[in-house]
Amino acid sequence: MNATTLRYFVGRSARTHNLASQTSFSSSSALLANYYSVTTGSFSAPTQAAPDIRLYQYHICPFCNISKSLLAYAKLDYDKVEVNPLTKQELKPLSADYRKVPIAIIDEEQINGSDKIIDTLLNLPYVQQYLQRRWNEEEQRQKNGDENATTAMTMQQFHNSENSQKWMKYASDDLAALLYPNICGTLGDSYDAFRYVHDVDSFTTGQRMSIQLLGSLAMYFAASKVKSKRNITDEKKALQEALDRFEQEGLENGKLSFCSGLSTPNLGDLAVFGVLYAVNGLNAHTESIQLRGGPVKE
Repeated sequence: MNATTLRYFVGRSARTHNLASQTSFSSSSALLANYYSVTTGSFSAPTQAAPDIRLYQYHICPFCNISKSLLAYAKLDYDKVEVNPLTKQELKPLSADYRKVPIAIIDEEQINGSDKIIDTLLNLPYVQQYLQRRWNEEEQRQKNGDENATTAMTMQQFHNSENSQKWMKYASDDLAALLYPNICGTLGDSYDAFRYVHDVDSFTTGQRMSIQLLGSLAMYFAASKVKSKRNITDEKKALQEALDRFEQEGLENGKLSFCSGLSTPNLGDLAVFGVLYAVNGLNAHTESIQLRGGPVKE
């Protein structure tokens, strides 16, 4: 599953609004807009009203990026709010009993965590209608070029199939857990991982400096705890082994473009893509993903 192939199916990224009273991360949105820019064409618009969505996130959070992959794939417009990881000031207007990200406000309802965000989105009539039309039109286009070709994607296969659930769990439990030891394995790498804060317009200069310094220290020690908990002695090797598993079992050593086994991705594919995108532009991305051979690239 190389990045070019998956970009083809993800489509446009959502717009990002500049929120006067909240923190938005517009440069990230621009990057994602480019990343998701290639589409298979214009798909029929649903007749249902589009949901109103606001996503509270950390830029390098793999679970936030899993949610954003589905949002982009479903071509849903949403507001992104970059949360200060030290103060979490942006979360104070929300329910006080949950202080993690991602959090989504979907049609004025607070949804906590990527799993619940995904479930909520996929239960929306607008999203269901859009995805079914997308799959139907993709299948028809495939058949126009090859009468034997088919995507055969359904909501059951996309979300609830054994294959989709297997690779969703892999992305969340295995791949995501290995990211922090790889991007924050040294103090230098951890400091570099937080350079994104300098592109958050609503953070003051002092906030950017303190987040990068204190945030990188906190994540360095957190990454060390993850390594200890999972008995990881070589985080780079562990990540390579995890990617090897996805290539061998999910993509059948490159025979498949997607772990769905079809010509269009399922939620497992999008989850793996989202987690890997979280390290885009960092040393871990270059060392562990770009430079490796095989189907998994970038």
